Amino acid sequence: MAVMARNQNSRARDMIISMAVILVPVLLIVFFFTQPADQDPEKADVAGMLTRAKTESPYPLLQAEGLGDDWAAVRVAWAKDGAPWITSEPADGDSWQVGYLSPDDIYYGVQQRNRDVARFVDTVTRDGKAVGGEVEVAGRTWERYESEDGRTRSLVSRTDDVTSVVTADTDFVELEAFAGTLVEVAPNPK
Repeated sequence: MAVMARNQNSRARDMIISMAVILVPVLLIVFFFTQPADQDPEKADVAGMLTRAKTESPYPLLQAEGLGDDWAAVRVAWAKDGAPWITSEPADGDSWQVGYLSPDDIYYGVQQRNRDVARFVDTVTRDGKAVGGEVEVAGRTWERYESEDGRTRSLVSRTDDVTSVVTADTDFVELEAFAGTLVEVAPNPK
């Protein structure tokens, strides 16, 4: 009987060793391939898209200027009302979006639309609620919004022609400093 007990312990020990031999390389491979790459994000061609958008837009477009070389434009999109938007669904109004990545890897998004304003603001602000009143930045009046979980803050500016939203997962001081870099680019006369 003693021989049989020793044999069972050997089997368990051999199984544990076999599992370790298999799992260690697998864990090393997973670790190696899940490490973030130390590379610059892919830069978006804001100038190219802006040229197209200026010919089609009925309102002035916002873009950041003077951010510095350590910032990167990483997203840009334009669609006329009804044309395919970034979601592949038809754009609900003339829609402009440009996004920048800060040196701290915080995404700052600028979006504009001239239709379905309530739903647009809800979506971009992550169902944010107005907080803290209005601020004047870069010649515009902005209303502060904050998402329910407190993570995302937004500035919303409404005119007769367009609603503009600037949003980021940062505090209002940083968000307003970014909004101060925004300039209007007038559409080309038709």
